[in-house]
Amino acid sequence: MEHDSSRSGYHEPEPGNAGLDETEDWGDDFPKTFSVNLIWAEARDKEGRAGAIGLEGGMPWHLAEDMKHFKELTVSHPVIMGRRTWESLDLRYRPLPNRDNIVVSHDHQYRAPGATVVDSLEDALDLARQEAIPDDGLDRSEIWVIGGAQLFAEALPQANKVFVTLLDTAVDADTYAPDIAALADDDHAGWQIADRTPWLKPKKPESGIARYRFIKYVRSH
Repeated sequence: MEHDSSRSGYHEPEPGNAGLDETEDWGDDFPKTFSVNLIWAEARDKEGRAGAIGLEGGMPWHLAEDMKHFKELTVSHPVIMGRRTWESLDLRYRPLPNRDNIVVSHDHQYRAPGATVVDSLEDALDLARQEAIPDDGLDRSEIWVIGGAQLFAEALPQANKVFVTLLDTAVDADTYAPDIAALADDDHAGWQIADRTPWLKPKKPESGIARYRFIKYVRSH
């Protein structure tokens, strides 16, 4: 495990199993539980394929309501992302403020100033669960995986919840999220829709998005 020098000694993580969907005994009066949540916005591509989330390392849209929703859910929690997702963030908001930014990269020389760099999802999950010393006030009961596609696919078997912003628009895309809707339709896949808003209209019609909705999936078994 490798840490960015700007955060050296920040966590003092101990070896362990990422074992998410587990209850751990932290020696307190009550056991501490963790939820691993995935979050993304998706549209369809120009050929009609669902699950489009990116193009050439960025998002092929901008929806202020989605950005607000993302911030409200993830602020004050650890966020885990791949190198390309980190690099796609606007420099003004990198690292994402009031969140513990953890970047997964297999390049042992990679640096992400303001974030902690680790070389596997397992290490990232272990690190995200470790309370900071000194206490930073973050809530580690919710751990958010925010991209990209490879990390979503790797984290999905360990995830407890998936939050999707569904966009009614067609875009050019080269990156796709896991088909969580199909999993929710499969009675044996272990996922179901827990909450779904009605279709909403963006405040700014120039976004190019006709409408959008927020969907929350939860692991049913």
